[in-house]
Amino acid sequence: MEKFFCRGLDIFLTKVTILAYMNIMENAYMQERLKKASRCLRVLAHPTRLMIIHLLGDGERSVQELERAVGVSQSSVSQHLNLLKDKEILESRRAAQQVFYRLHNPRLLELIAITRELFCKD
Repeated sequence: MEKFFCRGLDIFLTKVTILAYMNIMENAYMQERLKKASRCLRVLAHPTRLMIIHLLGDGERSVQELERAVGVSQSSVSQHLNLLKDKEILESRRAAQQVFYRLHNPRLLELIAITRELFCKD
């Protein structure tokens, strides 16, 4: 009877250990995902970058088109675009001498719409 109890206890403790390890791994994974989200939100927290994302919501645009629409220098637009691309918010493609940008995930527009709704009301 004692051997059976000890064997049952061993199995139980093994299962508890596995569950605890899985929970730690899940928490570590969640922490990493939250850090990434935080970095991306920090990059989004700039009026020029928000405007760029808003403009790209209508589709792909060249750097020159974004420069004219946003009203800042080409070098400034390029810096903003590189930050957004680095955080996998934007994608780009090159055609001859021009670089075109588009949203990596169009669902980002939902976040922008909620932000406008919450913070840009009259």
